[in-house]
Amino acid sequence: MSVAAPARALGWVDEPAAEGVPGTLLRARGWALDAAGIAGIEVRCNGARLGARYGLPRDDVASVHPGFPDTERCGFDFDGDLALSIGAFVLPRQRVEFVAITRDGRETLLAVKSLVDHSCFAQWHDVTAASGRPFHLLPALSGVPDGGIGPLEFRYRPYESQTIRVGMRVPILYLRTTKGPDGDYAFDPQFDTATETNGRRVADDSLAVLLDAASARDLPLLVTLNGGIWADASGSAPEWDVNDALEEDVANCQWNERNEVMPDDMLKHLPGSQQAPELARALTLNVYASAVRRYKKRNLQQAAAVLVAWMHRHAELFVGVNLDPDVYINPFFNEAQWYDYNPGTLRQFRHWLAGTGPYVGASLPGVPDLSLYRRDDPLTLADAARLSGCSVAGWDDVDPPRSFPREPGREYWNDPWVAQWERFRRHLVSLHYDDLARWLIDAGIPGERIWSSQGFIGTHPGCMPLAIHQSSPVKNYDSAGVSIAGSRPRGAHLGAILYGRAADNGTSTEDGRPLHSILADVDRDFAVVEFNTADLQRLDALPTYASAYAGLRDLWNAGASLVSPMAWNGSSGLYADAPGFAAHTAWRDTPLENAALDFMLARAGLPRGSRLWTFGSQRHADDDGWHAYIGYAVAGPGRLALIPDDSGRVGLVSPRGIHLDAARGVTVVAGVPAGASIASIVVGLVGEDGVPWPPCVLDGAGGKCLHRTAAGIVVAVAPPVPANAQTPLRHVDGFRIELQFAAQDPVGLARIAIVALPE
Repeated sequence: MSVAAPARALGWVDEPAAEGVPGTLLRARGWALDAAGIAGIEVRCNGARLGARYGLPRDDVASVHPGFPDTERCGFDFDGDLALSIGAFVLPRQRVEFVAITRDGRETLLAVKSLVDHSCFAQWHDVTAASGRPFHLLPALSGVPDGGIGPLEFRYRPYESQTIRVGMRVPILYLRTTKGPDGDYAFDPQFDTATETNGRRVADDSLAVLLDAASARDLPLLVTLNGGIWADASGSAPEWDVNDALEEDVANCQWNERNEVMPDDMLKHLPGSQQAPELARALTLNVYASAVRRYKKRNLQQAAAVLVAWMHRHAELFVGVNLDPDVYINPFFNEAQWYDYNPGTLRQFRHWLAGTGPYVGASLPGVPDLSLYRRDDPLTLADAARLSGCSVAGWDDVDPPRSFPREPGREYWNDPWVAQWERFRRHLVSLHYDDLARWLIDAGIPGERIWSSQGFIGTHPGCMPLAIHQSSPVKNYDSAGVSIAGSRPRGAHLGAILYGRAADNGTSTEDGRPLHSILADVDRDFAVVEFNTADLQRLDALPTYASAYAGLRDLWNAGASLVSPMAWNGSSGLYADAPGFAAHTAWRDTPLENAALDFMLARAGLPRGSRLWTFGSQRHADDDGWHAYIGYAVAGPGRLALIPDDSGRVGLVSPRGIHLDAARGVTVVAGVPAGASIASIVVGLVGEDGVPWPPCVLDGAGGKCLHRTAAGIVVAVAPPVPANAQTPLRHVDGFRIELQFAAQDPVGLARIAIVALPE
């Protein structure tokens, strides 16, 4: 039996299982095969090309890949010290490549590893003590019973610290993994993932198997409890999925403006994480949909009961849950149809307008008391008639807008009646997240461990930025009832889904501020529960390192509690040229993973909530939004080159929007080299109102002495107490730092950090 020559050799590096190797000693083991035969394996590092020993027995590989030359002796190993190749560590992470060379001269990159300088893990020791919950990096996985976790528990351990841990996020479809109609669709934590319908698996994961895997592998876990529109998008399975069963009755569905409900597969041409996603039908969100609410509440709480029991046994591993990704009024028809005109939704709209019915506590059985949500400005019937431009005899005649013109002078986004309808749709979405969170809290999951999962994807050219508040102006596109503030559940936290320009903090916003800053204003403990800087309009193109670096830097500096990079299909960036490759779900061996590893090393030991600017990394130069107002500053890879003026001074201004709680004061760290001769440092903070605080001056010659650490020179700044107040100013919005050097030679600045003092 012979094998045709593939474009690339087959192979794998079994050891080290981790991506990072502490120090310079490298012990490696793997295998490689090719139809033309393998001439050798090289380990390449910093320009050096070192040969591995090839031809070792690998009977395990031969049984799986017969027919290749030297199949039974395709193993290789390497044992050596790469110190001579890299010299002393000048970079925190040094790339090592494993390359298979075939007898006909082709080369295949089998794997990439890194030598890690572990002095990175001590650089913040003298600045601050690790405290509070760590920041979590949680690649999004699926198919745990089929090995979907892979080597996750080993791959990133060399990068973990007290303040940053790596785990996983996995979806559990709480309305789909059920006991079926005979069991009234009760949630089944032991659901058999081998179950198929119409040739497709019903679900890839069950909760019991997932929890066992997380505890066995010591992996922090965020569970996506998904009963939303994407939970049944992979195909209809009404014999298991209560979502699909409910959608068979149009009374439970969202209706379009023509009072129609489309077949569920009408939009199967749309791209998605599943083939032919079924997105045309969505369950209605109105409070009168008693069957929808009953099943959602019951199944969600049944899943929560299992999670609560596990949480009590594994508190350190339970990161929390995020809920129903993308709760919205169906936008997938792209304005060819508008939703939701379900009769129950219209009934709730009229009560919301008038401040009646459930909005004054007059609830029917199964309908919640919505008096907390009663609007401050309820309308009279005459108001409704005037705004709608229709004559009405009673509230039953009041109807939302069903036409959305774009003609000049008639633009629907300027119509006051459309504004009422859009404000209500945003309220409906917000209310649903509130319900989901409340049901979980009632079941015993702490509110601080619950996040929503709302998509805030950047709008297309010509479109207005997405709404910040429920009262924000109407947009010139179907915004599906989504607003940022309306996506934070009461008693729980905001979870954001970010892709492309939204992920790298480059999308335009309603008030001009960076998106990540707005997320922090809405919720200081927000999370990014789904993340990839890939452009969704170019699914075959990997995102750049620069965009990944910017996105991770900015979400950290906004105070995010966690980030979950999409790794859905587990595909490697090494296969980016393969048919069907999807960049937005790729994680391993991608620029995003590379940026994340550098991100973790730079912050190892730095508490969550601190702000850090590293001016790029060894792979990327970035000024991080800083600029010089005295002297000059030039961005280089992982440093800002400071060029003093004629008097030896450099003055730097930070980006605005730092939004750091500074009631107890802050610590500023300037990462100048140990050999730099500094006469003085002046740090001046600026509050949110733009008023500068009195500067803190450290004089190298006398007065307050310079305190040097491995991370840099430390400056402790206490906020002033205003003359007319008893409490100090609370928030830092930006700051300036001036350095007086003894000479005019350029100096490399490796980092600037600002750290809130512990409580």
